[in-house]
Amino acid sequence: MTFFLALSAISLNLFNSSIDIGIPSRSPIGGTSRPLQLNNFIFYKSSLLYMERFSRQLLTLGIEVQQKIMESKVLVAGCGALGSALAEFLVRLGVKEITIVDADIVELSNLHRTHIFTEKDLMKPKVIACKNYLSKINSNTKINAIEDIIDNTNADEIVKNHDIVFDGLDNIYYRLILNDACVKNNIPLIYAGISGEYGSAKLVIPNKTACLSCFLQPYDTQDSCNIIGTSTIVPAVMASIQIQLFINYLRGEINDNLILFDLKNLSIDKVPINRNPSCEACSYHEYKYLNEKPAMSCGLIRYYNKNSKEKLVFSSDEIQVFKDEEGYILCYNQKCYKKKTA
Repeated sequence: MTFFLALSAISLNLFNSSIDIGIPSRSPIGGTSRPLQLNNFIFYKSSLLYMERFSRQLLTLGIEVQQKIMESKVLVAGCGALGSALAEFLVRLGVKEITIVDADIVELSNLHRTHIFTEKDLMKPKVIACKNYLSKINSNTKINAIEDIIDNTNADEIVKNHDIVFDGLDNIYYRLILNDACVKNNIPLIYAGISGEYGSAKLVIPNKTACLSCFLQPYDTQDSCNIIGTSTIVPAVMASIQIQLFINYLRGEINDNLILFDLKNLSIDKVPINRNPSCEACSYHEYKYLNEKPAMSCGLIRYYNKNSKEKLVFSSDEIQVFKDEEGYILCYNQKCYKKKTA
């Protein structure tokens, strides 16, 4: 009985609200495009479909939070194990628009921990494989796929026009660049990091909470290039925490805690992180990572010096993959990226 009462209330709210649920709106008063009775029937039928899709979620989150979700334009930086899980959860939540950014390709080592990729996706650009999967979940969500990295040349522009940014990156320099761009443009950022069976997460609200530069420091040693293992579940767990931080943020709940997960021992800690009065990003507003090229010995970087010595190892309509002594070069039309492994 409670369920049907809740649905009745939700239906009334939907009928009287301006929420965008991806359906044709009713004609304005005096309009002649459709008979009012037909418009009401279409709206009512679509509202029922909306309620059926999100019925359990609406009962938990409520119509106000759900409306905020469905009005949200989100950016997911990275489409690996963490980013792809984030993207899936966000589309299932019902966000209005999602943009995913990554220049990497799907490799065999991705399959054990990235739930949306299959063997048929091997060597495909991650964002294309991700978009293909997401488009089958919720046709009302607009999905944008950008084959690129987020670095100091484009971060400032990419984060603009988004309501919130999710960090699905695995590189400390790119993470701090993303943080600079979000703080500069006053856009909330939800961070997560993974190491083995451990994870951390934090909500960053510019001018209100500590930012990533308040407590994270860059590094570039040989150890930072070592492959860090993880299990199948850790990225999904940390993505779930980021999504919950997003929901809590929409509820108006903001805190300055760094959330630490130890999945091996099934423990969780919350460590308060205060704003650093000497932080170059959120205190001094200098944004040094946006203004300098990161000096990285490994990872995915822009590549401008492609030559004939590189061996073509894979080619498709979407991408060409070359190999040299330092790693792989991924080329999308005129844009190339070097994937340095050491």
